[in-house]
Amino acid sequence: PLPNLPRKLFSYDHVEPKPAKEPPLPSSEAAQNHIPNHYTYSSVTHEKIAAIRSKTTLANTDICLDYKQSSNLYPESYPHFVRGRDSLREYITSLFTSKIAIYDGAMGTMIQNYSKRNKLDEEEYR
Repeated sequence: PLPNLPRKLFSYDHVEPKPAKEPPLPSSEAAQNHIPNHYTYSSVTHEKIAAIRSKTTLANTDICLDYKQSSNLYPESYPHFVRGRDSLREYITSLFTSKIAIYDGAMGTMIQNYSKRNKLDEEEYR
């Protein structure tokens, strides 16, 4: 049988836990203020973006880059995210605080790394 050894301690084992009921604040001002994304990318006219778009090899250059949904397409009580009307940050926060969610890929890894520094308990993982 294997011997029962004490658990190895790491530097983050001694960090005082901080309660966190919302993900860390994003860096962009629009996301911090919960401003919905406009999803109208055809109107972006930055010179670097215009240069890249001019090099397209596609026969049809009228590519739809706009993914906005009309804000009155669904009623306010519609329980799902509507592009261009709802803040994705608010929607995800409310979704993950009200239902069981499964994190996959990079998001789960980011949360695990965040929890090493901030000591999330089971309630905060949910």
